[in-house]
Amino acid sequence: MSSVFRWIRRMPARTFFDWVPACAGMTWARATGIAIIIGFSPALSFAQENGAGVIELPGYSLKYSVQTSAGKSTIWRLWRDVENWKKFDTRLEYSYLDEGKNFQSGATGYIKATGAPKTRFEIVNLEEQVSFIERLHLPFHQTIDMQRYFEVDEQGTTTFSHEINFTGALSPVLYLFLCGTFKKELVLVMTHLKALAESQEPPPAQTNEAARR
Repeated sequence: MSSVFRWIRRMPARTFFDWVPACAGMTWARATGIAIIIGFSPALSFAQENGAGVIELPGYSLKYSVQTSAGKSTIWRLWRDVENWKKFDTRLEYSYLDEGKNFQSGATGYIKATGAPKTRFEIVNLEEQVSFIERLHLPFHQTIDMQRYFEVDEQGTTTFSHEINFTGALSPVLYLFLCGTFKKELVLVMTHLKALAESQEPPPAQTNEAARR
């Protein structure tokens, strides 16, 4: 691991600062103090921005789940509407699939967060109305998988989950310094998505009437 640290320390500063904020999708305001990473100061702790309820999984991964009164179809419609992800992920300036691509496994596109560089992603392992992964491709053969899926709920309500998985040789480094930021962002994005989905869900009376038809 010390060799990895020495390698990053030798990286051109501009290269490092271009892609690290993109990994977290954070603005430069949220990345205040990121320069300390270059010096590996032990005083820096992104864990102070801990997102309540976010679970740390083995293998440099995070998970957050939310219950909602909205139906699965409503959540899925918002997930597949790539160009409007910014409606619930407010840090995004834009997101889109490449021309001619549909929301399916193998589709590629780009996202751009405020203050961060444009980042390429790929949709993988998509199972319609069940789950999909948004895979971010980063420099130095690093990837971040953002998996979204539904879980069975005994109360009859919709539970949707979001996992973030760091992969690549630099995963320990990225996870160490970006874990706290991702936790905070997970809670914010999922809370916004829940509110948006519930605001678009038809009232029960309309739902029952439609079912009778």
